[in-house]
Amino acid sequence: MHSRSFLRAFALAALVASPAFAQTAKPAVAAPDAAPAASIPAQTPGVPPRDEVTPEQKAALKEVERMRGEKARIDAELSLAEAKRAEELAPLNAEVSRLTVERSLRLAKAAAEAAALEDERAKLERQAALESARSGARLTERSNKIRELEAESKQLQLEAANTVARLSNEIQRFQKEDEARKVASKAKAKLLKDPLVDGVLYISDRRISFNGVVTEQLADYVCQRIAFYNNQSSEFPIFIVVDNSPGGSVAAGYQIQKTMAASKAPVYVVVKGFAASMTAVICTLAERSFCYPNTILLHHQASNTVRGNMTVLKEQIDFTSKWFDRLATPVAKKMGISLEEFVKQMYANDSTGDWQAFGDKAKELKWVDNVVERIEETSILDLLPVPQPPAPTPMPLPQPPTRTEISGISSRLDDKGRPYFELPALANPFDAWWVYDPQGLYRAR
Repeated sequence: MHSRSFLRAFALAALVASPAFAQTAKPAVAAPDAAPAASIPAQTPGVPPRDEVTPEQKAALKEVERMRGEKARIDAELSLAEAKRAEELAPLNAEVSRLTVERSLRLAKAAAEAAALEDERAKLERQAALESARSGARLTERSNKIRELEAESKQLQLEAANTVARLSNEIQRFQKEDEARKVASKAKAKLLKDPLVDGVLYISDRRISFNGVVTEQLADYVCQRIAFYNNQSSEFPIFIVVDNSPGGSVAAGYQIQKTMAASKAPVYVVVKGFAASMTAVICTLAERSFCYPNTILLHHQASNTVRGNMTVLKEQIDFTSKWFDRLATPVAKKMGISLEEFVKQMYANDSTGDWQAFGDKAKELKWVDNVVERIEETSILDLLPVPQPPAPTPMPLPQPPTRTEISGISSRLDDKGRPYFELPALANPFDAWWVYDPQGLYRAR
């Protein structure tokens, strides 16, 4: 605002001072009473004399004077504003100067640190290169050492293999010599159509071991050997030798009993220790059976381990009863009594229904055909290990060491540390267990 007023005043002053403005002024008229020339003040160049100035010019001059004063005031204000602005900018300029100096110092410090870091990086790179070279040298040295050791190991392995082969040959030779000493080379198994001679039972090498619980696995084992010995010869008898068996699966026992009945060669059952339940049925229904005087045979009603509601229990009891009727009826018939009388005598002889008898009494009851004082195992011609059937698949839980028989039964410990025998799952859905187990040692899965 002040700048525009100053410019207008300056332009007006310039106009007044210009020659053109002076020429437009009227010439002065000499007054009669004018003062002498010496008393007239000096005329300002470019400004007409006062007597010659018109009112308009006087007004213009007055405006010029006012404008000059205004200009002086404005200049003073500008000078004051400039001084105040300089005073206000002084701290800012000082701060700028301080920041500039501080920035320069920081830049210098950063440059120094960067130079130091660069030196450190170069030093580390030199150290890394040196360490890499040393590591490469060590790796090469170790690789060479490894190759040397591998070559030496191969040589040692070759020498060890030769030593093992030589020792294996020596061991095999010793084993063969030991086996030869364990073989009764002069003895031969006696094959007799009638194995009972003068009260002595001669068991030939047509022998099938029958021990433990009757299971599907044991049935396969027995039936396969009956078929094998039949294919070998149908003239001489086959011996099923029972050391101890508490009975077992009804279906598996029935399979064994029917295979015995269908055999062309006679199948004889020999019980040395104990036969109960399903095994006692197999012994009683055999074509011919033998035992010692103190051998124990036991007959009782069939049982099962089924669980469920009353309807399921009733159905299973009815079905198990049908199995018992089918298998126990031939036993009662051989004894010369009815099935009802057979069951009645079971409980008459023992309150639990477990009717047991020693061998001589079992003969009187017709559970066994012959009681012998002496049995000769003529097929035992060596002491070499007998190959065992494969063990069943163990349970997927940590278990103590198990004792696996041909029947596939394994011993385990329950959560209280008590031993028991685990019965395998019955593959036949219509099967049932017929086992003598007064101590609760056999448990179904």
